Amino acid sequence: MNITDFNGCIIFTQWGGSNGIETFIKNTTNCKPYSGAGINYRSVNKTTILKSVDNTYYYDDNLTDINNPKYTLFGHNGDQDENEKKFNEPLLNNNKTKHIYLYRVININRTKYYIWYGKYNIIKKTKKQHIGKDYRMRNIVVLTLQKI
Repeated sequence: MNITDFNGCIIFTQWGGSNGIETFIKNTTNCKPYSGAGINYRSVNKTTILKSVDNTYYYDDNLTDINNPKYTLFGHNGDQDENEKKFNEPLLNNNKTKHIYLYRVININRTKYYIWYGKYNIIKKTKKQHIGKDYRMRNIVVLTLQKI
């Protein structure tokens, strides 16, 4: 089941199936997302699908403003590398990524909710100090996105 109009977002209560967000993403983007990766780059479609998971302490995502959410690049430990080949470089490369989509995963009372935010552009990159998965301080890169 999905619910429309949560600040212009669509909420799903399941990943797979005809009413799940996976099918919705396939129909909307013509790309198959992977539930395990935060940055899903699809070279054939020049599309990247971003997933933000609430309470991931080693990232500094902030999706409270649907029009200008903040999204952290890939890298759990140590300084993040904008040129990391599998995730970050394709996302930041205008020749590789023409379309960026964002969704969010929230756990409430042991129930997972998937919230579709929609299509975005990157408008700003900010470097800052933040804790890593190993609890050591490091430099991260946070993208400011703008809703299209």
